[in-house]
Amino acid sequence: MIKIHKKSDKMLILGFVLPALLIYVAFQIIPLMGALVFSVSKWNGLAVSPVKFVGLDNFKILMNDKNFLISLKNMIKMVVFSVAFHTPIALLLAVAINSKCRGHKLFKAIFFVPTIFPLTAVGLMWYFIFMPNGALNLFLKSVNLHQHVVPWLINESTAMNAIISVNIWVGVGFYMVILLAGLATIPDELYEAAQIDGANSIKQFFLITIPMLKPIIGICIVMDIIGSIKVFDLIFAMTEGGPNGLTNLPTTLLYYESFRYDNFGKGSAIGVLLLLLALSLVFLSNFLTGEKRRNK
Repeated sequence: MIKIHKKSDKMLILGFVLPALLIYVAFQIIPLMGALVFSVSKWNGLAVSPVKFVGLDNFKILMNDKNFLISLKNMIKMVVFSVAFHTPIALLLAVAINSKCRGHKLFKAIFFVPTIFPLTAVGLMWYFIFMPNGALNLFLKSVNLHQHVVPWLINESTAMNAIISVNIWVGVGFYMVILLAGLATIPDELYEAAQIDGANSIKQFFLITIPMLKPIIGICIVMDIIGSIKVFDLIFAMTEGGPNGLTNLPTTLLYYESFRYDNFGKGSAIGVLLLLLALSLVFLSNFLTGEKRRNK
C-alpha cells in the first residue's frame, strides 16, 4: 500500500479541485463581476464602443419601466403558484407510489417523463396544444364547450395562466422523485408502531411523513423558487413574451434588452436585481423551513 505524505495529499486535493475551481471562476465569478460593472454603465455590447459609467441610472430607469414591473409581477405569480402546487402534488404522488400500489412503477414513469424533455421542446408542444386551432380548442369543440374556446396564448387574460399551468405540470415529476427518495429513508418501524397504536393512514401522514420530510420539503421549496425565477425557455417557446409583453419575465426582458436592443447596462441591471431577489427569497425560505424552526 502506498503511503501518501501530507504535502502530497494537499497537492492531490488541489489537483482534483483546481479544474472545477477554474471553470467556476471562468463561467460564474467573472461573468458575475462583469454584470455588476455593466449594471452601473451604459454600453451597447460592441467591443469598439466605450463603456460609460452612469451610476445607478439603470436601476432608476427599471423602477419606472412599465414592462419591467409587469415582468416582476409575472415572476412573483410564477413563484407563488409553483411553490403552492409543485411540492404538495409531488408529495401526494410520492406517497401514493411509495405505498407500492398496483402499477406503481408505470405510474412513476408517467409522471417523471415530462421532466426529461428539454423545456424548449415542452414549450413548443404546448404551443401547438394552446394555439387557436390546437388540440385543446378542438377537444372543447368536440364536447360542445364552444363558449370556452379562446386563443389561449394570444388572449391577455389567459396567456400567463397557460404558461404557469405548463410550468406546474412539467415540474411535478422532478420533485416527486426527490420526495420519493426522502420517503425511502423513513424507518418502517415508525409506521408499524403507529399502526399498533391505532393511527390510520391520514394520522400517519401528518404525524410521521410530514415531520420526517421537513428538511427535504424545505430543499424542494428553495429549488422551486430558484427554478421559477430562472424560467426562460418555456416563455420564449410559447409566447416570446407576448401578447404586448404581458407574459415577459425578468429573464426574457434581460435577453431582449441585452441582445435585441443592445442595452447591456439595463440588461445587466435586471440580472443584478434578479440575483438579489433570488438570494432574499432563498434566505427567507431557509428561515421559515430551517433548523431553528424544526428544533422547536
